[in-house]
Amino acid sequence: MNVYLIGLPGSGKSTLGRELAKLIHFTLVDLDTEIIQKEGKSIETIFKDSGENYFRQREQEVLQNLSQKDRQLISTGGGTPCFFNNMEYINKNGVSLFIDVPIETLQQRLIGQRTQNRPLLEGKTDEDILLFLKQKYVERIPFYSKATITIKGSNIKAKELFLELQKIKLT
Repeated sequence: MNVYLIGLPGSGKSTLGRELAKLIHFTLVDLDTEIIQKEGKSIETIFKDSGENYFRQREQEVLQNLSQKDRQLISTGGGTPCFFNNMEYINKNGVSLFIDVPIETLQQRLIGQRTQNRPLLEGKTDEDILLFLKQKYVERIPFYSKATITIKGSNIKAKELFLELQKIKLT
């Protein structure tokens, strides 16, 4: 079984993933990092050169290839659950954990990260980021709400995620 972290950009999937993987003794895999390694270029470059649709197709392929292994904690991209029935695939192949962080908290986290492998935020002002996050939340919540577990808060800790996983007897 695998655990999949889902949520908007800036929700802490990568950061919490590192800590949680240690707690549950799973191998941490960052989906975006895997795509970068397989493509030999950054997410930003993939978007610029080939477009979002190409990226989403590659994302699905890498996700499904990763799911062939067991005992992995997979940190997905924010949009991963929303394309090609990925959310159904994720839930069929493991436990999904939605990290639901308030939009204003996400905005503050992302303001300093506009150029860090976040092509959808490139060139956006602080207000643009807030509007982007609100729009993405509305678009993505129908997918995110299908998660096995949802954790809400502005300062979520890996230990909280660990305790939720214990409730479903994963650990």
